[in-house]
Amino acid sequence: MKTALSSFDLRALVAEWQELIGGHVDKAYQKADEVILRINAPARGKVELFYQAGQWLCLHDVENKPESPPPFAQSLRRLLDNARIQGIEQRGFDRIAVFHLERGGEPIDLIFEVFGKGNIVVAKKDTIAAALFPQTFKDRAVQIGEEYRFPEAGLDPLELDRSAFTTALRTAKGQVVRVLASVLNLGGTYAEEICLRAEVEKQTKVKELSDAQVDGLFTALNNLAVAVDQEPHPRVVFQIGRAIDATPIELAQYRDFESREFSTFNEALSHYVTVAEPQTAMAENVAAKFERRIAQQRESMEALRDEAMGLEAQAVFLYGHYAVFDELLKAIREGRTPPEHAQIKAIDRKEHAVTLAIGDFDAITLDYEKDVTANAQALYDRRKDALAKAQRVDEATTATRAEREAAQAKAVKVAKRPRIKSTKSMWFEAYRWTIASEGFLILGGRDARTNDQLVKKHLKEGDRYAHADVHGAPSTVVKDGARASDVTLGEACEFALVYSKAWSAGLASGSAYWVLPEQVSKQAESGEFLPRGAFVIRGKRNYIHDLPVRMAVGEVEVEGHRKIMGGPVTAVAARSARYAVLAPGKGDREAITRKLAAVFVVPIEEIARAMPPGSVEIVESHGIEA
Repeated sequence: MKTALSSFDLRALVAEWQELIGGHVDKAYQKADEVILRINAPARGKVELFYQAGQWLCLHDVENKPESPPPFAQSLRRLLDNARIQGIEQRGFDRIAVFHLERGGEPIDLIFEVFGKGNIVVAKKDTIAAALFPQTFKDRAVQIGEEYRFPEAGLDPLELDRSAFTTALRTAKGQVVRVLASVLNLGGTYAEEICLRAEVEKQTKVKELSDAQVDGLFTALNNLAVAVDQEPHPRVVFQIGRAIDATPIELAQYRDFESREFSTFNEALSHYVTVAEPQTAMAENVAAKFERRIAQQRESMEALRDEAMGLEAQAVFLYGHYAVFDELLKAIREGRTPPEHAQIKAIDRKEHAVTLAIGDFDAITLDYEKDVTANAQALYDRRKDALAKAQRVDEATTATRAEREAAQAKAVKVAKRPRIKSTKSMWFEAYRWTIASEGFLILGGRDARTNDQLVKKHLKEGDRYAHADVHGAPSTVVKDGARASDVTLGEACEFALVYSKAWSAGLASGSAYWVLPEQVSKQAESGEFLPRGAFVIRGKRNYIHDLPVRMAVGEVEVEGHRKIMGGPVTAVAARSARYAVLAPGKGDREAITRKLAAVFVVPIEEIARAMPPGSVEIVESHGIEA
């Protein structure tokens, strides 16, 4: 399961970030180890660059940003406000991204370290002006006022020719997948991918590789680099419904896995980090911490029990050889030479202690001022203490296991809690909207004001206008409707009907019509008055009768972005595998809106904008549990 960026990932991201050049830094936010920079980009408007220390760096919108900036965010605002982006690069093949900025004629480097515990550094003329985590290493200091020095560069495998690649591989030791991952700086996922593409068993020892296999690995590496640079196919990969990776290209190792494609790797990674965030990684990390503690406790308990058994054996041995030890202790007290069958290892005159090697025991420590019985009792007392300690450790281990289960459950619950994120805003969301099954955009007014606005601004020659045969229905525009078939025009009429008062009246069916743009006028007949949002239709109306008052709300993709769309069932079903079919009913509209928001993991407002005007019931669901 992916928990951080790889060097290939960063390479793909930096290539996509080139469209940010010429933009300027607008604002900085921070929450613990997460930092967000808002950037005004020339081609995209406002975007957010999201950084989580040592893990993620991508364009990713974050809700609920803290308005009160911590000290580091304050420093970023002070140093980078309105700084213009002059260039963006990856340092070699390392997980380091450098944003070259300019502010008031002064060059500034903004450096993101996306490895280890991570860091963000602002450097002016190579001198550190701010650092997220000031720290000192044996070979460099990341401290304000110090010269910024990059960590020692790792090997860049993409700069190696065939000969240098062969040398780097053959001079290393171990399994080929481990050498590719660590020595050649490729990371585990891409090391396995190269082995798979070269048809080399990943556990093969480097020294056992044939020349043909080495050539195959070199070719696979370069093909992988070409794919990332020139033929990206970003996607999020799922296993049993759970997201496990986000990749800039299609990987052979995931060929049989479910995946969802995105137009850019940034979008794929943003989706992975939020909606498809790995839900068990947190629980697994929590479990690992407790497992280490339990292992230490178990080791301590076993050592105490072994100590108790050893002390008991020594006491039994003392009693079993009472006369021998009685004579030995007397000899030591009196300063005489002890019997030959006992080897004295040490005598501590201050503590009256003698350590002996005797029988099967390498070391028995006794008090020579005491007799055999007193020494044996002291051993039994120490045994009792050791067993008592072992019992307490055993109880602590049981408590740790219970604590682990509770912490794991909490971690899973927190991880599964959707981190709600609005989908990307589109211009047409100012109106009601849907996309017909044939791909035509259908727009409808939300109220009198937007009815007026829609017709005045967006009803053009070549479009079509639809309206339900119900008072107060929305004006509906089919963009480029002159090229649409009767299927799309029928869906536009359905759209106008379901968002009319026919829904709140509980009707099962109704009628609507469509006309040409020139038939729609704001000019009332002489002596009549047209209220806001109303229009006069002159000429023939093309009626469609017996239209169902039924609609669907589902998850669709529009211009590479995930959106929630409402509309005729046929329109939604044509482009969504996850949707709910609604009909007028006695259900609680707000409760059903909340339920669908939870199912699709979007803010309630996004579902509410797609819902019909009245009480509803979910009559069917596809790809979701609703």
